[in-house]
Amino acid sequence: MGKTISIKVLFGIYLLLMAGKVFAFSCNVDGGSSIGAGTTSVYVNLDPVIQPGQNLVVDLSQHISCWNDYGGWYDTDHINLVQGSAFAGSLQSYKGSLYWNNVTYPFPLTTNTNVLDIGDKTPMPLPLKLYITPVGAAGGVVIKAGEVIARIHMYKIATLGSGNPRNFTWNIISNNNVVMPTGGCTVDSRNVT
Repeated sequence: MGKTISIKVLFGIYLLLMAGKVFAFSCNVDGGSSIGAGTTSVYVNLDPVIQPGQNLVVDLSQHISCWNDYGGWYDTDHINLVQGSAFAGSLQSYKGSLYWNNVTYPFPLTTNTNVLDIGDKTPMPLPLKLYITPVGAAGGVVIKAGEVIARIHMYKIATLGSGNPRNFTWNIISNNNVVMPTGGCTVDSRNVT
């Protein structure tokens, strides 16, 4: 009977120790508190950059970082962005592209992205950028401070056991008033179009 109690006590201690590791994946926004799942607001200063064929809306690698609380690649987390991620607010009728983990996808996402593996305790900036596709001549849309401009859905599952799957939604919110360029221009043989 004494051995049975000892085994139960040891098993109980083991469960308590492991309970802290159940949520062994975390993210943060701008170095803030840890986020284990759910919906989070990401406030960004919009400073659009006009580029050939696309205009950079925001580089989210400057804002969102994630890490594995175990570290050492013991129980690797597999993260991907999920279809349904899209522009919102004043930009919801626009199309663009999303750069994620060395691959560019049409945005809004109509498929899930490739998988990013995270197994280290060091916070890793998510390799994530949003672009808007120009739609004709130079022009723009007004975005007001506090406006949600995009929603990005992220899924995480780990290697061991049930994988402890979790869902995240990043609400991307403008910190400032800005005119987002929705047009573009090209120069060809000295003719501006």
